[in-house]
Amino acid sequence: MAKMQAFNEGFGIEQLIAASEAARNFSGLRKSAKIAPRLILENNKPDSVLLSIEDYQLMKEAIAMLQEEIIELKMGERIRKAEANGVKKHDFKDFATDEDKEIYQKAANWDISDDELFE
Repeated sequence: MAKMQAFNEGFGIEQLIAASEAARNFSGLRKSAKIAPRLILENNKPDSVLLSIEDYQLMKEAIAMLQEEIIELKMGERIRKAEANGVKKHDFKDFATDEDKEIYQKAANWDISDDELFE
C-alpha cells in the first residue's frame, strides 16, 4: 500500500494540473499519473483526479475491506445492544423447519466461493 501514500497526504504542487493543460497534454498527464495521482483543476478548484489503474484497484480493494469492517462492527454493536436489552440468541436448529434444515444441508455441501456467489 506504499504507493497509495500520496492519497493520505493530499496532493503536492507537482500533482496539480490545470484542466486546459490536461486537455493539451493528456498523453503526458496519463504517464505522470502512473507515478502519482494528478488533481485536475478547473478555474483553480478541484474538478477531477487521474490515477493509474493500479491505484484505482487498490482504492477499490481498500473500500471493500472497510465496508466489510463497518458491517462487522455494526453487527457486533447490534448484538451487544440486543444482549444488553435481554434478547437471547437462538440456534438455527432450534427454530428451523425440516425443510429449512434440508436446504441448509444441501447448501453446506456447495463448493462455491463468496466471490462467485456474490458476482
